[in-house]
Amino acid sequence: MKQLVDWKLAASAAKTLMPAGPKIVKQDAARIVEELRIAAGEGLVEAEKISKLVSTAPSQTLVVDRAGWAKAVSQNFAAMLPAELDVPAMVPAVAGAELGAVLSVLGTRVLGQFDPFVGPRLLLNAPTITQIRGDLNVNARDFYLWIATHEQTHRLQFEQAPWIPEVMKSILAQAFEPMAGQNSMSQLGDRLKSMKSEVSELTSIMSVLEGHAMVVMNDVTSIRSIKTIRRRFEARGENRSAWATLLGKLLGMDEKALQYKRGAKFVRHIVDEIGYEGFNEIFAARELFPNADELDHPERWLARTR
Repeated sequence: MKQLVDWKLAASAAKTLMPAGPKIVKQDAARIVEELRIAAGEGLVEAEKISKLVSTAPSQTLVVDRAGWAKAVSQNFAAMLPAELDVPAMVPAVAGAELGAVLSVLGTRVLGQFDPFVGPRLLLNAPTITQIRGDLNVNARDFYLWIATHEQTHRLQFEQAPWIPEVMKSILAQAFEPMAGQNSMSQLGDRLKSMKSEVSELTSIMSVLEGHAMVVMNDVTSIRSIKTIRRRFEARGENRSAWATLLGKLLGMDEKALQYKRGAKFVRHIVDEIGYEGFNEIFAARELFPNADELDHPERWLARTR
């Protein structure tokens, strides 16, 4: 019995392949780290105020470099997937190298994330935040708060609905446990074809979580330059979280289904109709999350649940 992925190799490969990020003098780096920590606290306040959800559990805030981010993501996915599987000897190394290559790309794009499986903890990828803020030429304080509010909304979601991580782990276990004879993660297609309903459910859950966080972050009224940030950020193209991207690659889920916009459109419709308090009922039970059809037709979700 072995781990599906050599997680240390994945983190090491990502560190080797990934550029370190913009060069910043030590004094400026320390200031940015402190500003990001402050933004994390303010982001939780904003997320609670807007979403009408309240944090009930402690959480760490880690401001990390790209190598630290890759290591943390590897730890988180190790906690999500089955600990040991009956797989050929070569699989962990191959999977670790594949995942490391994916992380090396994501580390230059993903700004932060909330990890419910390890910690729990909020990760803020300082080099990438700094680089993208510079590329966009936007106000630093506003941008940090905007990003932090998004990630702290994920914190509130998982605290409100602790069943979500358990469902995610269960679906991933079903997908990965019958791995005997597989040579790499890319050969999961046949298994996944028999799990259409489970993969569809996970897609809907991810889309709603990401969409909800996007709607909340875009409703922060204290960010004066929010319109500029949104316009310039969206002009960069689609931006998905590490969760969405990695799960999409691992499970072969349709990328379009994982885009923020699909879930955001659903959430915005529901919030406009019944407010955040009404929307928050969705976290009470697994059955209250939309199916694939309802995700694209929120009025059908309202008709079923109201």
